[in-house]
Amino acid sequence: MTFTWFISLTQSSAPIIGTIAKLFGVIMNGIYVLFYNNLGIISIGFSIIAFTFIIRLLMIPIYFKQQKSMQEMQRVQPEIKKIQEKYKNMKDPESQKKMQEETAKLYQEHNVNPFGGCLPLLIQMPILFALFAVLRNIPAYIVQVKEVYLSIFTNISAISGYDQLISAFNTSQKVPVKNFLASDGNKVIDLLNSLSSKEWTEFLKVFGEVQDKIAPLYDKVTGMNYFYGINLADVPVDLSQGFSGLMTVGILIPILCVLAQVLVTKTTMPSTEKGKDAKADQTQKTMNTMMPLITLVFVLQMPAGLGLYWLVSNTFQLVQQLVFNKHLKKKNA
Repeated sequence: MTFTWFISLTQSSAPIIGTIAKLFGVIMNGIYVLFYNNLGIISIGFSIIAFTFIIRLLMIPIYFKQQKSMQEMQRVQPEIKKIQEKYKNMKDPESQKKMQEETAKLYQEHNVNPFGGCLPLLIQMPILFALFAVLRNIPAYIVQVKEVYLSIFTNISAISGYDQLISAFNTSQKVPVKNFLASDGNKVIDLLNSLSSKEWTEFLKVFGEVQDKIAPLYDKVTGMNYFYGINLADVPVDLSQGFSGLMTVGILIPILCVLAQVLVTKTTMPSTEKGKDAKADQTQKTMNTMMPLITLVFVLQMPAGLGLYWLVSNTFQLVQQLVFNKHLKKKNA
């Protein structure tokens, strides 16, 4: 296997996200090679977990900066309310400008960035999109995974009538590979990587002439993509199958992700004295409701591998927040 093959396989070309995805691909490939060669671990799931820990560890300085910003915002909140009360009934442009100037001066005096708490989220979003680009096309970024798909391509392309068979199979898919060319190994691997378990069964029938050769390779693909019975390359549950589609081990991904998000939101939101600040109380209630719902919608539509990243990341953040809250409690005691 040459490095040229690795970089030529279809990868994300989106601005910024594509560059980050390539970097993540290099890191993920390094982790996978380490696990595969030294520990015999074939599942990509363990590499995703290790990758998540690396990302979260690198984000610790940003996390503490966010927490410090949130603390400072809580300290100046009474002063901000005084300014707001002062200009409460003054809606003219000049008064509003003065209010903004006084608020900005207050932030400057206390060295507070009102948007500091949003920084980790802003950094997290391109990470998620880039990781999604990697997970939806793992063979493009992880060499050993691609080599298995390449072996399948080599075996099926040697049979008579291959061009017509593979082209017809691509056309029959719900989402055919664009600009598909039977002789282009990259496009064929993209097609193979998009197949569900049911579609793989059909694929093995279509190429029954070499089934004895490609079946063991498919088993290896399954071992790479699956993590304790969950296909990380596919959505965690098949909602199109109704109730039966929910009754799979994959349902654990969205359930655990939502649970982790609930706990993270509750431990991260600044505490307020109930009834003392109605606006803050309402904001906290909204966040406690919306964040888990957004997480659920997000995880149900993305590859389970991304859900695994989200789960491990939130679990890490939860432990981190609990440690920070304990430290803060001792400091303020």
